[in-house]
Amino acid sequence: MNELLTTSFLWRTVTAAAAWLRRSALGRGIAALGRLWRQSFFYGLFARLLCRDAATEKSALRRGLDRCNAALCRFGQKLMPTVRGSLLYRAYGGLFRMGRESFFLGRLSEGGMTAILLLLVAAYAPIDWLLRDVLSLSAISSVWDEALMLLCFCWILQRRINTASPLKSALNPLDLYLIFYLLVGGALLWLTSRFWDINITGFRASMQYILLFFLVTRLLRDERDLRLMYDAMVLIAAVFALHGIAQFVLGVEIPSNWQDQAETAVRTRVFSIFANPNIMAAYMLLFAPMAIGRAYDCKTPAGKVFFWFCGICMCVACLFTMTRAAWMALAIAAVLFALMIDRKLFVLMLVCGIAACFLPFVRSRIGYLFTPQFAESNARAGRAKRWETAFGYLDEKYAWPFGLGYGIFGGAVAAQNPINPDFNYMYVDNYYVKILVENGIVGLTAFLTAVAGILGTGLRSVARSYRHGMKPLCAGMFCGLVAILIHSFFESLWEEPYMMALFFAVAGMLIFVGFLWKPQQKEENS
Repeated sequence: MNELLTTSFLWRTVTAAAAWLRRSALGRGIAALGRLWRQSFFYGLFARLLCRDAATEKSALRRGLDRCNAALCRFGQKLMPTVRGSLLYRAYGGLFRMGRESFFLGRLSEGGMTAILLLLVAAYAPIDWLLRDVLSLSAISSVWDEALMLLCFCWILQRRINTASPLKSALNPLDLYLIFYLLVGGALLWLTSRFWDINITGFRASMQYILLFFLVTRLLRDERDLRLMYDAMVLIAAVFALHGIAQFVLGVEIPSNWQDQAETAVRTRVFSIFANPNIMAAYMLLFAPMAIGRAYDCKTPAGKVFFWFCGICMCVACLFTMTRAAWMALAIAAVLFALMIDRKLFVLMLVCGIAACFLPFVRSRIGYLFTPQFAESNARAGRAKRWETAFGYLDEKYAWPFGLGYGIFGGAVAAQNPINPDFNYMYVDNYYVKILVENGIVGLTAFLTAVAGILGTGLRSVARSYRHGMKPLCAGMFCGLVAILIHSFFESLWEEPYMMALFFAVAGMLIFVGFLWKPQQKEENS
């Protein structure tokens, strides 16, 4: 397959164009600027700051957690001989031995229960869709994700008990930022609660899936686990992208409220299995940079072509969602990825941008922003009206410092529980405004601190991954996270559980590579 690709006309054309670009004045100029930047004082300063060891490496908290792991190990040395002799444990071992002999389940069984749990997290969206929308198993669909997280926690605990030597703590810098946000959220829940059942439901919706970050960073063991989870996420997103493209080709019908009647050039908006095109666009935003990063990481021409194909399909599907905010976020993520990995991508982006401007629906969607109809629609029922309403309720209740309380206004929990007859309940379509209206300035400050932690430690992970040879993968994950944070200014993306869960799962993968993975460490098979 590799030989077939490398001898094809298309491959030779692309490589010839790349060689011409490197020799051209533009290519030489870009290369010269890159050399000047790498030789500059500021580059050296940033490199030292980004690549320095984490403060948590030698902290008292880490030493305390290491002592806890050692205590669990000693407990396991007394307990496990009895457990290994039990019928249940022997049955569990027999199932995995049978799986290793299977053609389809062999690789999965080799990774043990850890690999299965990581794949279940990676496949969160299709599993949730299958349980809720296809099988309509409401009793299971409402608790399966909590059961999965509980199982992950139990398995992490089991690994610390069932080990010959104590495992090292997985404490990392981002843990501290997220713990700070969780603690502030708990304090605000106690301060602002008036309707405890609704407030607790709102708190759970805002905080629960952050725990996946802590679980993923403790589940991942080595490069094999990381690549298994990474590839599963990209492949699932590629399937959804192809489904979305098929919807566009077939011109699938959509609800009338998904577009303004003045936009005649928009005949459909793709959504695949998701609730609406905006969420579909966000899913593509998260994983398109990861697919391109995997293409740069791949060593074989066939693999490169495959993952480039996956990434391009996701970008096209994002384009077909007709979500303008997602287009902007994708463009920013692409620029960021090009700066980190390959500045020659700017030429490809320029060509794609020019081509997109000739598409009627792109011109219609962007041009509509500058029309009186859009201004009138936005002021009547659009984001401007929603944000103005949210700020008005904060003024009315004098709630700017601490907010109205979890689940009271601005999100799904509030819309499902309209307890105040004076409120005009609606989604605010901006996750930062939602945090502000529920948690006030204190909550928004804590959230922005956590976001700063994600961006700072994520950027450090990209810089530190250079020594592992995994910089393209880390750059893809980082750019996907940045794209979601940008898109969240125009959509409450984390109102969808799978978007919040996958965001923090990807963040966990990124931090694992940058701060926790040691290439020389032995792979444990548990």
